[in-house]
Amino acid sequence: MTLRWILTRLLVLTLPLAACDDGGTATEQGAERPHFNLADLPLPKLSDYGFFVGRMADEQPAAGVVPYTVIAPLWADHAGKGRFILLPEGTAADTTEPDQWALPVGSIVIKSFSDSGDLRDPEGSRRLIETRLLIHTANGWTGHTYLWDDAQTEAVRHVPGRQLERTFLDEAGVEQTRPYIVPNTNQCKNCHEIDDTVRTLGLSTRQMSAEQQEKLMAAGVLATAAPAVEPLVAPFGDGPLDRRARSYLDANCSHCHRPGGGGGTSGLTLLATETHPAAFGICKSPVAAGPGAGDRHHDINPGHPEASIMIYRMSSTDPEIKMPEIPNLLVDEAGVALLTAWIAGMTPAGCDRDEANP
Repeated sequence: MTLRWILTRLLVLTLPLAACDDGGTATEQGAERPHFNLADLPLPKLSDYGFFVGRMADEQPAAGVVPYTVIAPLWADHAGKGRFILLPEGTAADTTEPDQWALPVGSIVIKSFSDSGDLRDPEGSRRLIETRLLIHTANGWTGHTYLWDDAQTEAVRHVPGRQLERTFLDEAGVEQTRPYIVPNTNQCKNCHEIDDTVRTLGLSTRQMSAEQQEKLMAAGVLATAAPAVEPLVAPFGDGPLDRRARSYLDANCSHCHRPGGGGGTSGLTLLATETHPAAFGICKSPVAAGPGAGDRHHDINPGHPEASIMIYRMSSTDPEIKMPEIPNLLVDEAGVALLTAWIAGMTPAGCDRDEANP
């Protein structure tokens, strides 16, 4: 028997369609769940999956397709996000590892990116740009991107990536035209690969509020509450500045800047759980930043954001300098302001230019 024969017969998802509310419970009883063979994925069109009911662009989830939110969202050039998860019927996530929930084979994580024509009213003029899927096959996770058409009626699988032009009104009401990058399929690994294994992002205990966990339990995604850990906090909420800044870095940077990540060789670890100040950048000299250092000598120079490599790179759109490297093309002004305030509030340490890396 071939692997395809086994997958076709044993991993058939028969997951009935029905709309759900924010809590992830079905609101249209009796409708069928999405059904397809895992061995046939990815499918050519987003509509082929049956993730949504009604007008697809409204993203009303079918039964078994559970919406969720995270505490600290990833910056994506002003794009709004829709997040959903689909598990094989009768299964649940394993939350033993707080930083990475384990999902059963056959699971699909759905993430949509939407544009706003007016940043002063993001939901009022929302248009979908792309929907990304992570599909858990018997051989691991694979990423796939679907581009939405102008009519907002369909999204078609797109492999090579694309640069789009976006025109919108900024927070001051001024019209702006900016590029937007849709990454190619291979680039999914740049963010999602840790220790040469593709993983999900965001589905972790630290990113889930107690209320969100209760909703996921009600929807069957979690069998029980996850073991308690200190969660992240909303970066632009009213929590302590240090925790907000560390949460921002964890959400936006730690998928690369951690042991085993793409930026792991830099020695800079931006997980919120990292406790060694030099490891998360305090008075740390770069291993090899090249032009990215901007004649600055430390990732974080306490009390001096203007002398910190972190702020310099986050404030740039130059491909040779900017962080994150992909796919963002715009500076997250709010993120830069948050981290600038954080570093400015630190007690100056008089960093030694020749201080060794941790």
